[in-house]
Amino acid sequence: MKSLFKKAGSFILNIGADPRDSEYIRLIKRIWYVSSVVALPTSLVVGLNELSAGNRLMAAGFFFSFVVFFGFLVDGALFPNHFERNAFFVLTYFVLSPIPITFILGGLWRSGGVIMVGLLGPLYALLFPKKCKAFYLFCLYAASILGLTLFPFFPRDSTVELTGPYSFVFWSGFLILVAFVFGAMYFFVIQRDKAYRLLDEEKAKSETLLRRIEKDLEQAAKIQRDLLPKENPRLEGYEISGWNVPCYEVGGDYYDFVPIDADRLGVVIADVSGKGISASLLMASLRAALLTEVHPRYEITQMAARLNDFVFKSSGLSSFITFFYGELDRRSGELRYVNAGHNPPFVLGQMGRIISLPSSGFPLGMFPQATYESGTARLAPGDTIVLYTDGIPEGRNEQGEDFTEERLKNLVLNHRDLSAAQLIQKIIGDVQGFATGTEPCDDITLVIIKRDVAVAERGS
Repeated sequence: MKSLFKKAGSFILNIGADPRDSEYIRLIKRIWYVSSVVALPTSLVVGLNELSAGNRLMAAGFFFSFVVFFGFLVDGALFPNHFERNAFFVLTYFVLSPIPITFILGGLWRSGGVIMVGLLGPLYALLFPKKCKAFYLFCLYAASILGLTLFPFFPRDSTVELTGPYSFVFWSGFLILVAFVFGAMYFFVIQRDKAYRLLDEEKAKSETLLRRIEKDLEQAAKIQRDLLPKENPRLEGYEISGWNVPCYEVGGDYYDFVPIDADRLGVVIADVSGKGISASLLMASLRAALLTEVHPRYEITQMAARLNDFVFKSSGLSSFITFFYGELDRRSGELRYVNAGHNPPFVLGQMGRIISLPSSGFPLGMFPQATYESGTARLAPGDTIVLYTDGIPEGRNEQGEDFTEERLKNLVLNHRDLSAAQLIQKIIGDVQGFATGTEPCDDITLVIIKRDVAVAERGS
């Protein structure tokens, strides 16, 4: 039953709905059609009551009103663009229909004030964007009352007829009442229109601000893209490729290749906590600090400790960066690394063996004066190392399932014959396909290094 009422209410509120309508016109339509739905059974009940009391004329008027309201609702549901024309017709009917009823019943005094119903016409017309219609209807209503007063063609044998000063007092009070009601309605409508106008002005300001923010975001995204490697490095005996897919215009993932000397290359991948502009700013600060720290005679663990203190001082208490940095020696294939709380990269050997490079310290910026231990891995000819951020294993499908690290490892194992660049595109394509139909929840960054089988190992 509750569901039935909910559907009925939704149907009534959406009668005459047109996608082209503004919020204001949609509000007017809802007021009108809800009022019409309420008036429909009211007209029928009152008409039956008047008929049982022997007032056939009044009953006929209410029955005809029932037909008018019903036709208005049906036409509005079928033809939304007919709304204003039909509404004006109904209002004009409200103004004019009391005149013949008043005339036939014998005058203003004997009709029970039926003429007052006509006041609904200009009052409702005040809802229209063009207030001139309310003015025309009010003039028509005033002319109707004036005509019935100056030209009393109806019988004047009523015992309730007012004459002399009583008539003057009645009409004065009537006009004051009409002026007060009309003025009050007009005042509130003017205030409402003013509020809508101010709302439109604020909306325009917000849209201007939004366009400016979008422009700033586009510029920030361009700057961030410029901070990432523009091309993959060329290192004899190795295929190296990296890729970044931000979740929003700008993101907090970072990867880079830092030349140390002729035989050594620094490889970094990091993930700043949070997303958006704040994460991208912290990422840019990390990059600047890293490039300052890395030089031919640097020490990898001390570099990580200094970066940690820099991030701790430069960010809020809730900000930190998971960070992996590896120093690859092209001659021996040795990779010396620190892992500051980052997703463990893994090395895939030629025989299918997978070795993870675990964390060796807290994420950067989480605690001051943190220390880090270095680890060592070795890439033999044909080996592949995969560095990634959590946007890959935590990619989620419509069923709420994660992509998982295990799925990533199996994907690399099954397609290890692809080049580094081809393998990256394969992985990113599979992750995005897995998450089809869902909103992206995190940045995706991936770096793959493959040692060429055809190149003989070289000693240091």
